Amino acid sequence: MKYFKELIKGYNNFDSKNITKECLNTKIKNIAYNSKLIKKDYIFVAIKGTKDDGHKYIENAIENKANIIIYDFLFDKKKIKELQNKYNKIFFVSAKNPREMLAFISAKLFDEPTKKIKTIAITGTNGKTTTTYLLKSILENNKNKTTLIGTIKNMIGKREIKTNLTTPESIDLENIFNKSLKKNISNIVMETSSQALAMNRCDYLQFDTAIWTNITEDHLDYHKNMRNYLKAKLKLFYLLKESCKKKKLAIVNIDTNYFKEISNYIKKLNLKIITYGLNEKADYYGKIISLNSKSTKYEFYAKGKFISKVKLSMLGKFNILNSLSVLAYACEYKLDIKKAIKSISKVQVAGRFEIVTNEKYDFIVAVDYSHTPDSLKNILIEAKKLNPNRIILVFGCGGDRDRKKRPIMAKITAKYSDVSILTTDNQRSESIERIMSDIEVGFEGLNFNYKKIIDRREAIREAIREAKKNDIVIIAGKGHETYQIFPNRIVDFDDRKVARECLREIYYNKNNK
Repeated sequence: MKYFKELIKGYNNFDSKNITKECLNTKIKNIAYNSKLIKKDYIFVAIKGTKDDGHKYIENAIENKANIIIYDFLFDKKKIKELQNKYNKIFFVSAKNPREMLAFISAKLFDEPTKKIKTIAITGTNGKTTTTYLLKSILENNKNKTTLIGTIKNMIGKREIKTNLTTPESIDLENIFNKSLKKNISNIVMETSSQALAMNRCDYLQFDTAIWTNITEDHLDYHKNMRNYLKAKLKLFYLLKESCKKKKLAIVNIDTNYFKEISNYIKKLNLKIITYGLNEKADYYGKIISLNSKSTKYEFYAKGKFISKVKLSMLGKFNILNSLSVLAYACEYKLDIKKAIKSISKVQVAGRFEIVTNEKYDFIVAVDYSHTPDSLKNILIEAKKLNPNRIILVFGCGGDRDRKKRPIMAKITAKYSDVSILTTDNQRSESIERIMSDIEVGFEGLNFNYKKIIDRREAIREAIREAKKNDIVIIAGKGHETYQIFPNRIVDFDDRKVARECLREIYYNKNNK
C-alpha cells in the first residue's frame, strides 16, 4: 500500500492544478487498466487501445471501488465534468499520456524492481523469441535464475505465466518483475515489440542491455511506414540510455537493414555498441562450417580470435545469427563461454523450424512461425540449403494485419518453393475472400501453379500427402500457436499436432492398402 503522492513523485506530465492534499494522501493498493480488475483502493488508468477505449469504462471502474481515475487530457471535457459532478468523492487526474503515466506509477508502486535485477531486452522483426530462449539457457547454465518475457510464454524461473501479448502492459510487467525479485531472480530476458515500445509499455524499465536482431517490413498496419517502425524500435536504445545501470551495452547485428542509421543513433546517445554477425568486421562473428537437416555448425570468433566450434540443433543461418548475439553477450559479461556454447547446442524453440517428422519418414515436415516476408524468405532459403528434392509450402496471411505484405509473400512463395498451398491463418474479423484476393495479386503474371485449400487442416493433409522422398514440407505462419481465430470464435488448432495426426493417418493408409 502506497500514497498517491509517492507514485507521482518526480512525474510532471499530468495536470497538477486540481490535485488536492486529500488526493495526494489517498492510499493506493494497486493499479489496473481493465475496469473488471478494479477493487477497493485501486487506480484506474483509462487507456485508448487499437480497438477499444478505456474511457468508456470509467463508471464501471468507479462502481468497482476505484478511488482515482487517470484519463487522457484530450478526452471529452464535458463528459469528465459530468462524471466529476456525479462522483464527487472520486479523484480525476488528467494526463498528457495515460500509458506513459501508467508505466511510471507502476514502476513506483513496486519500488522499481528492474533497478535490482539485470534486465536484457531483445528487439527485431525476427529472431526475438529464439534469442530469448538461447540467452535464458546460457544464463541458467551459468547459475543465474532467469525470468523470460516473450511471445510463447512468460516464465519466472520454471514457473509459467500466461499472457496474450509479446510484451505485456507496463503494470503487468512490473508485477512479474516484483514477483521475480521475491523469488531471487537475477536476470530478466524479454522480447520488446515495436508496438510495446511505441505504446510506452517499456518506459521506466532499467535496462542493462539491448539486443537488436534485424528490421524488415512488418506491423505496418500499426506503424503505417518503415520510418515510424524504425523509430519505434530505436526507442529501446533511448530507454537504455535513460537507465540507471552503470554498464550499458547495445548489441547489434552488423548486417541488419539500416545499420548505419542505428549505429549513428546509438553513438549519439553515447552508448557502447557491440556488433555481431557473419561478417569479419563484427566484434563477434561466425564462419559457417555446415548446414544440414540434422544440425548447424560454425566457428565462433571474438574480437578476431577463434574461440570454439559451435553446434546447434536448430537449423538455418538465421539461428547462427541469433546464437552469435547471445555469445556476444556472454563474452561481454564474462560468463563461462564453454558452458554457454554447450548450453545453446541443445536448445529447441517451439514452432521455430520445428521438425515434426522422425527417422521413419523419408521426407521432412517442419512447422515455422514465419509470418512476415523476410522470415518466410529466410526459412525457404535455409530449407533450400538442405538440398531437398522439392519444397512444399503451406501458408496464409493473418486478417486485420498489414495488407501490403500479402502479395509480397506470394511472390516469395513463387520464387523459393516448388509447391504452394494457400490456406487460412488467423482470419480474425476480416473476410477470407479479401485476404486470399490480396495474396493472389502477388501470383499474377507468374508462371507458378498453386493450390487454394481454405480449411487449414485439409491444406496440411494435402501437403503431407503430396510429399515424396527428400521433400521438405514447411507449414508456415502460426508456429507455436495452439489456436485459430475466426470472426466469431477461437478454435483449438496446433499445426504441429495436426501435422502429426495427418502423418499417422497417411502413413497408416499407405502401409495398409
